[in-house]
Amino acid sequence: MKKILSYLRDFVRRPRFVWELTVGLAFSVLALWFNESRGGESVWIDGSATQTARLLKYLALYGAAFGGGYGLQMIFYPQEKGLRDARLWLGVGVAVVLFSVRAWFQPYPLIRDHISPEYQTIVWKYLYNGGGLVLLGIPTLFFWLLSRDFRRMPLYGFSIRNASLRPYFVLLALMLIPLLWAAQQPDFQEMYPRAAHLDLPPGGPHNTLLTAIYETVYSLDYVVTEFFFRGFLILHFARFAGEKVVLPMCMFYVVIHFDKPIAEAVSSFFGGMILGVLSLRTGSIYGGIIVHLGIALLMEALGIL
Repeated sequence: MKKILSYLRDFVRRPRFVWELTVGLAFSVLALWFNESRGGESVWIDGSATQTARLLKYLALYGAAFGGGYGLQMIFYPQEKGLRDARLWLGVGVAVVLFSVRAWFQPYPLIRDHISPEYQTIVWKYLYNGGGLVLLGIPTLFFWLLSRDFRRMPLYGFSIRNASLRPYFVLLALMLIPLLWAAQQPDFQEMYPRAAHLDLPPGGPHNTLLTAIYETVYSLDYVVTEFFFRGFLILHFARFAGEKVVLPMCMFYVVIHFDKPIAEAVSSFFGGMILGVLSLRTGSIYGGIIVHLGIALLMEALGIL
């Protein structure tokens, strides 16, 4: 635990950290206000007239967040040559396109005419959450190979060489207190547990099995998200920008939480920063998986209670 605290202490003591934090939070607040003022992502993006328009809006949103984060770092650190490296900006483009396609993916038309109405919701959730592996996880694996990162590091954080996992369970236990508070909020109770929104037929013979499969696929999506944000977006880009990779990742991470309760969306900035620093220092995402997935499952459990 002392080592984790030392990683975080060293990071916040950097000369321009206060500027990074202030601007990052300002961006996050403005982005969340923008989203709320337009009725939420389900309205101003998913309500687009065409699927092409939806995709373009996702590209613009994620490009502004992630690319804008690196643009801010170029202002903060004008002498940093790595921030102007074409390979860094190629990676930015790849990351934005991959996550935009992942968010844009809409499986409902695939099942509308082939699945019974009472099972369409759960099949949709299977396909959507499983789409993270197919549309995000596997392409990121290919990028690791094509960029030759495999010669420099294990697969974007799937390493335990420099990481001790016990402190992450302590962090997860500490998170129980704010989660208990969040669980009392109306917007939390409307969203969790996610398994309560599967629209399965009452008394269906396979409801328990189908729900268990859903929770498994739902959990897998968190692993893929951690792999992408704390693995790829930290460990690949660190070779060009070092500790400056954390702010752009946090800004990107906030805007993917537009459909979550506001408290969860705001806290994602700080949670992303902590997990990003730890991934950067240890070269491992296993701790982040423990915390991220653990919090998700705790929210499910608290929602049930």
